[in-house]
Amino acid sequence: MSRKWNLLRIVNDIPLKFKFLIIYLMCVLLPILCINSLFFLQDSKNTERREMDNLRISLDRVGNEIMQMVNSGVVIGNAVSADRVFNEMLEYTYSDNVAYYEEYDSYLRDKLGQYPNIYPYISWIGVYTLNPTLSNGGSYFMLKPDDLKSEWYQKVNGNKDKVTVTSYLDTNPMNPEEKLVYVSIIRKLDNFPDLMKFSKYLRINIRMDKLLELFDKERNYLLIKLVDEKNRLVLESAGAFKGSDPLLPNLPMSKDSQLIGLPERSFVNPLSNASYMLNWRLVGIPEGSRIAEERRGVIHFFIWLTLISTIIPTILIYIIMHSFNFRVRKLSKHMQLVKNERFEPITLYEGKDEIGHLLRSFNLMTEKIRNLINDVYKLEIQKKDLELERVQAELNYLQSQVDPHFLFNTLNAILVVCKKYRYEHVIEIIQNLSQILRRLLSWKEDLVTVEEELSFTEMYLQIEKFRFQDRFHYELSVDESVLQYRIPKMSIQSLVENSCKHGLQSVKGNRRIRISVEGAGMNMLMKVEDNGIGMNSAKLDEIVHSLYKGEDNGKNIGLRNVYRRLNLFYAERSLFQIESIPFEKTSVTIQIPMSLIRKQEETIGHV
Repeated sequence: MSRKWNLLRIVNDIPLKFKFLIIYLMCVLLPILCINSLFFLQDSKNTERREMDNLRISLDRVGNEIMQMVNSGVVIGNAVSADRVFNEMLEYTYSDNVAYYEEYDSYLRDKLGQYPNIYPYISWIGVYTLNPTLSNGGSYFMLKPDDLKSEWYQKVNGNKDKVTVTSYLDTNPMNPEEKLVYVSIIRKLDNFPDLMKFSKYLRINIRMDKLLELFDKERNYLLIKLVDEKNRLVLESAGAFKGSDPLLPNLPMSKDSQLIGLPERSFVNPLSNASYMLNWRLVGIPEGSRIAEERRGVIHFFIWLTLISTIIPTILIYIIMHSFNFRVRKLSKHMQLVKNERFEPITLYEGKDEIGHLLRSFNLMTEKIRNLINDVYKLEIQKKDLELERVQAELNYLQSQVDPHFLFNTLNAILVVCKKYRYEHVIEIIQNLSQILRRLLSWKEDLVTVEEELSFTEMYLQIEKFRFQDRFHYELSVDESVLQYRIPKMSIQSLVENSCKHGLQSVKGNRRIRISVEGAGMNMLMKVEDNGIGMNSAKLDEIVHSLYKGEDNGKNIGLRNVYRRLNLFYAERSLFQIESIPFEKTSVTIQIPMSLIRKQEETIGHV
């Protein structure tokens, strides 16, 4: 235990800058040099392996595209061979050239001519036959003695398979003295045994320039050679074979039929296992310059990495040490100020490390202390202001009771006179008006039941009915299941009063107003509709805009109060909708989710 404490004391006595230097040498520089050396060796191997895999993928990609060309040609050959009408025309013995050309123009011309237009890698497609009545030209030729001796015919005639893919040298049509390499797909037209009077062969020539384009795409990576089943060089990235030699050049082979003399790391891929492509191969020879360039890139990268990883940490150690000491001293100084009740913030960039977090916490602490002090003062001031407002409100309330009591006394006097002279209708109206006024003064709760709200509203409607007599009609449609639900008081009465004051006041004919309250699924719907003068769309938009924006323009006070109280009570989850057609109707619909409304008995139980 004592040794441990002795070691800690020694470490604590070492100056901070030497601690950083020891950490740098033992924990940064030495590990970096060791790791970079090991990483360089491993990355060199991985780079070479990755490049070889990429080259192999490139060679496979070329082989797949060549096989797509060949397989498409095989499909075309199978389709032509399965066309019985076409084979019958090739078997038919024509009386003369005129008869042949009639059939040629009507059917044979377009039968084969369409394929080179559809498949751009087909240079030519044609049929060779022993039928002597066919005229040479276009895509149809009679086999001549030279054709019977040609390399492609000898190979097809000696092959039992229906499809043969072969390469051979033939005369260049543009230069008869020059030989060109051809790669052809040859299909025997022997699907119908009854149409075998004359031997028929379909030959499809692949465009060598298209094959060369495939090779050129990979030329930056590989030198590609196409080798046929007889180990002859058919095509390479440098270009197609041209010359006067009647044979294609052969590549050297070992006793086990393997190509020899190829550069190191060369690839030899068979094109396909299909019988017509058996022993055809692609040879890929890597471009040595690319691999060497990759190696040089790796060496340069690790040289720069070593320099950066050793020089930059030296600079960083100095900067970090300076930053550490400076901020710690700054924090210590301001903490001394706090002791003297001076809560000054640290005005510098704190940083995002632990020391920066500590500085931000210190600034936050001092700011909260200042705010707390300010809040205590402000709270005292607000308490005094609220007390003054409460006293003023009580005075206003006491003063406001004078006028209603005077009004009640006046109404009672009128009521006595009406009873004396038996003015029954006037008595009922005065009683309703008196009840409305008393309820307005005694109605302290913000929420009332639907039943109470409708009762209060009906009192108001009876007064309006008394005013307009037979020219005013009202209708109440209430779902009894919602009567005990509690809603903000005067939600319906304010809408009814607004309809009577603004909608029905200027109507000369019969005035109608309809109030409906019902449960609709998960919501309660309250609707007030009148047949008043209505309003145009511009006026309606203005009212809706003032409601949503909360603008107090001194108009539509009833609508605005209902809308605000709905938002306050139901957290803006209620729906307030106004519809109007000029000189026909105006309706206001309120929709409140039932989940936000309590019944009267639930409210009493909750209390």
